[in-house]
Amino acid sequence: MCAVFAFVCLAIPAFSCYGFAASIAIDPKSKVPGVVSPGNHQDCDNKTTAADDDTNKGGAQPTKQDADSGDDQSDNADQKDDADQNDSDHDRAAATTHQSKDDNGCSNDANVADDDSDDADKVDADGPTLESHFDYYTDSSRYVNITTTSLATAPYQGFMVSLRRDSLQARDPNGPQAMEITTLGFSRELTELWGIGGGFGTARGLQHGEFVGSLQSHFNYKGFSVTASVAREMLLESAQAVQAGIRQTDFGLNLSDELSEHVSADVEVHHRTYSDGNSSNQIEFSPDYTFALPLGKLALGYRFSYLAFARNPDSGYWAPQKALSHGLSATWSFDRTLYYARTELGLDYESVREIGNLSNGPATSGPGASAGVAFGIRLIKGTELETYWTGNGSPGWNSMNVGISLKYLF
Repeated sequence: MCAVFAFVCLAIPAFSCYGFAASIAIDPKSKVPGVVSPGNHQDCDNKTTAADDDTNKGGAQPTKQDADSGDDQSDNADQKDDADQNDSDHDRAAATTHQSKDDNGCSNDANVADDDSDDADKVDADGPTLESHFDYYTDSSRYVNITTTSLATAPYQGFMVSLRRDSLQARDPNGPQAMEITTLGFSRELTELWGIGGGFGTARGLQHGEFVGSLQSHFNYKGFSVTASVAREMLLESAQAVQAGIRQTDFGLNLSDELSEHVSADVEVHHRTYSDGNSSNQIEFSPDYTFALPLGKLALGYRFSYLAFARNPDSGYWAPQKALSHGLSATWSFDRTLYYARTELGLDYESVREIGNLSNGPATSGPGASAGVAFGIRLIKGTELETYWTGNGSPGWNSMNVGISLKYLF
């Protein structure tokens, strides 16, 4: 599997420029949960960001992959770098994916969805920006993650560079843990077709410190896009995982195509290796059909996800032998000059086979549901204030997270 990704990376000329993008995987199921990396922010609807993700379970989620994942990716510096126990852990993994994506906010998607804002009042999106973000996540397994983020981006010599600092406070039944991640990221469009992005940084916990980084390259042609990425990141799904210092290396490949004016499709593949000797493979497929309405845009889609781990080391992250989910999603969004909003709803059916001490049995299955809403205002030119809420649930388990972000564009 690694050889396939190596071939893809070598086939992309943009990879001739080396660099790293800091990636942080905080939740088991998503790409970039609580603490999102500088190259991995994702708006509510964007595909999960590829280079920075942890193990994704592929359950019901209001957006997809992500995030992240995760929010900040609306920033140019946050180029798509893209770096997810028992049944409750399995679903928490799914919810975390939302956390990573939803904590990233929906402003970018809303803006794209319905461009009703007055162009004369818009601020240059390629200029310097400052952003502060707060996210709170909790679930029925008594997992709590509190993440605060400070991000500054600015253009420099044809690059968009970013300096980001994430602080995570995690608590689970084993007690509290903390992690701070500082990353320096970059992105650049080399031609009209090719672009690169990445970053590097450090992640420091109470007992240890680690290097994190990622590199990604993308190719776009007439609505067709290919993104290849490699990321080394911390697995921050729970306080136990933080304490153990589990690291993962993520090889990601994302294909997306605008098949017509209304139809688009995304395919995402990940192979991950872990510092505890584990490995996983993940495939996601998500076609959408978008309706242009007078009051906004409505997107109806299908979501398919498959995730499999080599083994379950019981190291504080959800590692099912096999997890399969598929279902439907609906997203409605609009954008006005002074405000924007986005709502999402997902219904799916999940089938999971687990192994190890964290499982409740050899196999479980059942329906799942997720929902999310985000609202932002622009009372002052160049300033965006956004708040959001997401919820996720399946039989015997539920989760929710809320957040707020303030962004200033110079």
